[in-house]
Amino acid sequence: LDDGIRKAQRNPELALYKLQSAAYKYSWALIPISVPFVALLFLWRRRFKLYDHAIFVTYSLAFMMLLVTTVSLLMMVGAPGWTYGLLIAFGPPVHVFFQLRGAYQLNWFSALWRTFALGIFATITLTLFLFLLLGLGLME
Repeated sequence: LDDGIRKAQRNPELALYKLQSAAYKYSWALIPISVPFVALLFLWRRRFKLYDHAIFVTYSLAFMMLLVTTVSLLMMVGAPGWTYGLLIAFGPPVHVFFQLRGAYQLNWFSALWRTFALGIFATITLTLFLFLLLGLGLME
C-alpha cells in the first residue's frame, strides 16, 4: 500500500485512472456489502430472506446508476444546476421510500424510518466501498 501511495503521488493522473477503473471493475461488490445492512432492518421478519434483500439492493443500485447517468446527461446539455441538484437531493430517498413500501409491503411510517436508516447505512456502505477501491486501486 505504501508503494501504491508513492506511485500515486508521483503520477496523480494515473492514480485517478486506476481508481476509476477499479470502481468500474468492482462496483458489483456494492451488492454483498449492502445486503447485510438491509437485512438488519428486517431482523424480526422471517418472511424475508437474504435473496429478497439482494434483489432489493440490485434494483436500488440500478436506479442509482440511472440517476447518475441522467444527471451526467443534464450537465452535458447545460441544464440549470438546480434541476440536477434536486434530482441528487431528492431522487434517492424518494426512490428508496417507494421501493421499500412496494417490495416489503410496508406502511408509510415503517417505510419512512427505514428510508432514514438506509441513508445512514448507504453512507457506511459507500465508505467501505471507497476503502476497498483505494486498497485495490492503489495496489495494482
